[in-house]
Amino acid sequence: MTAVKLRDLQHQDKANVLAMLRDPKVMRFLGPRRALTEDEAALWFESALAHPARFAVADVDTDEFIGFCGVKQIDGVPDFGYFIRSEFWGSGIAVRACELAVEKLVADIDLETVQVFIADKNVASKRVAEKLGWQSTHSGTKGGEHGRYYRITM
Repeated sequence: MTAVKLRDLQHQDKANVLAMLRDPKVMRFLGPRRALTEDEAALWFESALAHPARFAVADVDTDEFIGFCGVKQIDGVPDFGYFIRSEFWGSGIAVRACELAVEKLVADIDLETVQVFIADKNVASKRVAEKLGWQSTHSGTKGGEHGRYYRITM
């Protein structure tokens, strides 16, 4: 498995971030539930640089950008999420990135207030939550999709 770290988003990440945001596999359960256009992705990147929320996930050795993980305020609610470039899927990076993010966030945020929603069709993310030992609390709908809410545990 690739060893990962969390860091701030950097200008040199732009090409990899835009490629990820334009990947329909990555965006299937995020935001508008579709790949972003080049212009939308560029605006998203500039906004993320100016107003950092989630941590950038990067390779420990090469510093290559792999994805995002952490908490972002959405409609006034702290929302935990992650998204990883599809070429890194299936390698345990999402689980490790979530562990690192929770370790960093626990000092600053009451994890009980953090919302984690996983769509029913997002089988891979449900597996990540199970591996982390996160408990499903209730069913719900978000962005028109049915799914479950989870409680973050350490």
